[in-house]
Amino acid sequence: MEGEEERQQDTLRRHLLSRLLSKLELGLTREPVDLDYMEFTCRQELYLCNALSRHIDMPTEILHALQDLFRLVTEHIECISGRNRYVETLPGQMGRPKLDIERETLEEFLETDLPVPCIAKMMGVSIRTVFRRMQQFGLLARRYSSMSDEELDRVVQDVKNEMPMAGYRMVKGRLRSLGVHVQWRRVAASLHRVDSLGIISRLAGLGCVVCRTYSVRGPLSLWHVDTNHKLIRYNIVLFGAVDGYSRKVMCLRVATNNLASTAFAAFKEATEKHGIPSRVRADQGVENVEIARFMFNVRGTDRGSFMSGKSVHNQRIERLWRDVKTCVTSKYQNMLQSLERDQLLDVCSSEDLFAVHAVFLPKLRKDLESFVDGWNNHPIRTENNMTPEQLWYCGIRETSIDQPENVEDLEEPDIDWDIATNHDGEIDGEIVVPQIESHLNEGQIQVVQSLIEQSDPDLPARDLYLTCREYILAQGE
Repeated sequence: MEGEEERQQDTLRRHLLSRLLSKLELGLTREPVDLDYMEFTCRQELYLCNALSRHIDMPTEILHALQDLFRLVTEHIECISGRNRYVETLPGQMGRPKLDIERETLEEFLETDLPVPCIAKMMGVSIRTVFRRMQQFGLLARRYSSMSDEELDRVVQDVKNEMPMAGYRMVKGRLRSLGVHVQWRRVAASLHRVDSLGIISRLAGLGCVVCRTYSVRGPLSLWHVDTNHKLIRYNIVLFGAVDGYSRKVMCLRVATNNLASTAFAAFKEATEKHGIPSRVRADQGVENVEIARFMFNVRGTDRGSFMSGKSVHNQRIERLWRDVKTCVTSKYQNMLQSLERDQLLDVCSSEDLFAVHAVFLPKLRKDLESFVDGWNNHPIRTENNMTPEQLWYCGIRETSIDQPENVEDLEEPDIDWDIATNHDGEIDGEIVVPQIESHLNEGQIQVVQSLIEQSDPDLPARDLYLTCREYILAQGE
């Protein structure tokens, strides 16, 4: 029995070493050497070897050599890209040379709401130097808002109306995005005044989440892309993308279909706004084919430009979906299910679904935008309470991902798409969202839009839906 176990371990060890050798050979045979691929490979293989070394004997000299290679590649990348320099040395006649910090640069750092010690570290100067330049330029670190408790409660109540199940961190992030900067204790006290029952409810429903080790070099190194089908019963689909390094939401869009062209349009818009990532991880759904085609075309093949796998392993985006459900989509799911229970919504009726989309989609889009603002500005406990926006800002200045030029003119590579989009297993079952065909003419559609636009802002969405549904059904009689 022991001999069989040893043979299995030896087979696995040989497989790992062969895999490592082939990956390194592939990276070194390219002209010029793809340092980004080498860094990614070393990081990935180190994590795998260290994890398996608890179960099988891995040659320590190979592990040490791989660690040394990873360190050399990382240092070389930093040397080539060069960390952004924000400070110049001005020689003087006597004493130490003066450090010249541009006012615009310091203002930009302060606008991100980064703490002064963090700014000093990024600039490579002392904290005292930063404070002296702030005093010289008449700049102040952002101070806490002086609003009264009553004013704060009104803003927090508005946030809770948008995201009823949002917790302390999401509320603080949303307040930050609205320009309201208050202490943690004031946020907590306001939530207790505004939503005491909600706090108890959330505490009762808390579960423990075991976080796995996650490591990428910087922003744009890896994006996590996924499609959310929690509202698919009502022909509503969400497309999302998250930057793996900073957790910043790159895009969060709602649509009435899950076509590959729709998913790619959301992804492409995000790349035009933030840049093209080096790699993308997504599930094996067919709606991601156009994204895979784009990444292989722009970034190349045989380097992990598009990595497909089971959606449950896409941890960054799965965590996002959990909070999207808690803060946003659960509200709509409960509302629509209530209409079904009261027999006021038939999901087989194109008229009812048309009314659902006309009334609820604009509200859902607005709530998702508010969620993104809150998410990107919420403090992350494991990152010293820095926000995704701050991690993105700092990371972009510490690392650089080359952006391809003339993306539109790139030639289509020779790719076997049956293999390229399905190399890790079978494609997830295709989910088809049927298109809704409305019998309304253009004039009648405009009437529905007018009913929505001219409605009282305080009118509940349920009542507005019933008004529009009544009009739509009357046109079919």
